[in-house]
Formats: sequence, structure tokens, C-alpha cells
Amino acid sequence: MSDVFGAEYARQYDLLYQDKDYDAEVALLERVFERHALRGNRVLDFGCGTGQHAIRLARRGYDVTGVDRSPEMLAIARVKAEQTLDETIAQPAFVEGDVTGIRLGGEPYDAALMMFAVLGYQVSNAAVRAALATVRAHLREGSLLVADVWYGPAVLSVRPSERTKVVDAPGGQIIRSVRTSLDTLAQRADVRYRVWRLRDKQVVAEMTETHAMRFFFPQELSLVFEDAGLELLELRAFGEEDAPPDETTWNVLAVARAR
Repeated sequence: MSDVFGAEYARQYDLLYQDKDYDAEVALLERVFERHALRGNRVLDFGCGTGQHAIRLARRGYDVTGVDRSPEMLAIARVKAEQTLDETIAQPAFVEGDVTGIRLGGEPYDAALMMFAVLGYQVSNAAVRAALATVRAHLREGSLLVADVWYGPAVLSVRPSERTKVVDAPGGQIIRSVRTSLDTLAQRADVRYRVWRLRDKQVVAEMTETHAMRFFFPQELSLVFEDAGLELLELRAFGEEDAPPDETTWNVLAVARAR
């Protein structure tokens, strides 16, 4: 179903992002929930990946449903939840589907998440509108949307650079190279990942994926949220709750309320 986050990339995903502080991000989400008076505990996590946010939220008492279009990522999430959550904690539900069209039915949710630039994977205007319409369809009036996106002023100011990452893995290493090209007119970055898995210094698996990512500007976000029936409440530097974004802020956190 998905042309990104295929089997090999999904298999290495948690190792490649082992330095990402998911505990701090979930603590940030709870502060956002408190600041904007979340009215319940039902959370819908779009683009849930391998379940890093969903499992932590479940551990904190939230009733979580995770949605992702990658069956390989969801399979990892389910196994991880079963292995790490004890019988006193409600398991998250993990559902395969695309944010641009899925409709789950049932009771509405109190909050929706689009973490780790999920909204940015919707590169066309039609896809952005469809994704936000999906979010709004699952929320009751007054519910929250929390999303992080690439911030256009910073993307154009800082510009992406080529990067290589090497991480230790069982029996060997994983090497990932990243090269990004920008289309400023389309507000799009094409991020080309090449990943090699090594065992005993020999390449045993190799894959290439190109992830098309959209970056956003403040008034644009306010407009697309408003069109979807969402009121933009705050836009902050990601992880720096008292700091407004500037031309060095690659990621911003957007919080909106369903009208």
C-alpha cells in the first residue's frame, strides 16, 4: 500500500531514530493537552509508525488508536505493544489506512496527532485538504489537533544538507545517507534515503526510498486549518514552548481546535 517505509526501512526505523526523545515528546503532548484543557482521553495518532508515541500514551492512561499506511510499520508496532505493555494497560489499536481518506466510525476522538511531519507527507493542496478533512471528521467540537511540520522560512534559510548516519545494530551496523533537493515553487523537498545493513562488514541488505516532503508557512497553516474547520491556537518552535519560530527553526509545533 505504501511506497515509503517499506519492509527494510521499517525494520531499521527504530534503530535509526533511537536518539529521538519520544519520552520528552509525549511529555510535551501532555503539557499541550493540559494547556488547552483536553476534554477526554481518546487519542487518534495519524502516521503512528512503529508506535513510539502511541505506546507511551497508552502507558499514561490514554485510549489510543494508531493509523499508518505502512503495514510493515504497523506489524512492528503491534509486536512492540504486546511485548512492552502489561495486562493492566489497554493496548493501542493499530489500523492500516491513509490519512487522506480513512474513516474509522464510532465515537469521535478528543485529540488527533500528526507527529514527525506526517502532514508534510501530503505534498499537494488536495492531499493537505483531504488529510485535514479526515482529522476533522474524527474530532468532536472542541477537540485538539497537534502536529509538527517543516517550517518554510527555516527550510529556505538553512537549506538541507547531505548527511550520513552510522548506528550499531545486532551483528553489525546500519548506514544511512540522505540527500535532499528542493522545489521552492512547490514548497517541496525530495529526501532520498539510501540504507545499507551490514553484518561482519558485508552488505546484507540495501534499499533506496525518496520521501517527498512539503514545508509550510504560518499564514498558509492558518488558512488550511480554517478551511478544514480547525482554529490554529499556537505555532511554536518544536520542543521550545516559549519560543516563537524563526528562520532557524526547522520544525514547528502547531496546535488547533476543532470548531
